[in-house]
Amino acid sequence: MIGVILAAGCGRRLGRDIDLEKIGPKCLLPIDGRTLLERTVSDLVSFDVDTITIVIGYKADMMQEMCTTLWREYGTEFNLVRNDAYFSTNTAYSLQIGLSGIHNDVIIFNGDVLYDRAILDNLLKIDQTAIAVDDTKPLTEESFKVKIVNNRIEKMGKTVPVEQATGEFIGISKITDRDIGEAKRLLNILVSGNPNNYYDFIYQSLSKSGNLAYSFTNGLKWTEIDDIRDLRYAESIAGIAIGARGRF
Repeated sequence: MIGVILAAGCGRRLGRDIDLEKIGPKCLLPIDGRTLLERTVSDLVSFDVDTITIVIGYKADMMQEMCTTLWREYGTEFNLVRNDAYFSTNTAYSLQIGLSGIHNDVIIFNGDVLYDRAILDNLLKIDQTAIAVDDTKPLTEESFKVKIVNNRIEKMGKTVPVEQATGEFIGISKITDRDIGEAKRLLNILVSGNPNNYYDFIYQSLSKSGNLAYSFTNGLKWTEIDDIRDLRYAESIAGIAIGARGRF
């Protein structure tokens, strides 16, 4: 299995309140003494993932330096892929280039997510393509919502009415080797239609076969970090599952 972390963006909303010029991409935010990136790398190594592809863009030099440090500490191989068009593209394009040349099972992370390690553990126990969905937290208009009907994603995105949604896709997912070709085809369609598309929509298409599974968080804590309120919440839950991570 290969880990893929999407970390090309510059975090415009959070950058209004903190100096990301000094910190770098959001995955380099220090949360309780460890960056989001190190937390994810540590988890992947604990699951015997020995190759991690990271899509970089904003402050790419800082990412390269950090990955050199993490390589020395964890011994994992990093494959850094540059999205130099990060200002004019979105996550579909980043994932498209991140999956280039990959034919194995992949576990995909949005780089700005802090999560309980048990969420990842539960997702990896599923022996098929699957996404992690929060089915308990109160939803808002900004939540990237999913409406699941008969195991298919009927609707997806921020425009899904809150009252219709099953939950929120949290930005952690897995694609098995048997689905990777179709996932790449769907990404090509998304990017060709609009380079500012979110990769999340490939899962709506993949669900039509009935083979997409859902790993529900069932109250386990997580957050994406889009703004200063998210950051403060992340700091408040930073100790989640920390014992399972440890250091190598």
